[in-house]
Amino acid sequence: MNRIEVEKTLADVFNKRFSLDFLNNPKMKEMKLLSRAGIPARELLHVYFDVKDIFNITVPEEDIDCGRFDTFINITNIICEQLEIVN
Repeated sequence: MNRIEVEKTLADVFNKRFSLDFLNNPKMKEMKLLSRAGIPARELLHVYFDVKDIFNITVPEEDIDCGRFDTFINITNIICEQLEIVN
């Protein structure tokens, strides 16, 4: 899997759950999901579990604690780091 495939798969999660299209709206990739996108924290938790299940990874606790699991681009970076995909 490469970064483009990660982005497409993650975008599909957001599209199915929230009807947000990150692939056709690149400016949205850096948007804070909880505030600007209006996604409730409980729904972002569902994304967290989707990411863990779909990509078969563990999201580092420090990434959650420091608030890094907050934008599409950051979540993509976390996934790529865990899958050891070089950008």
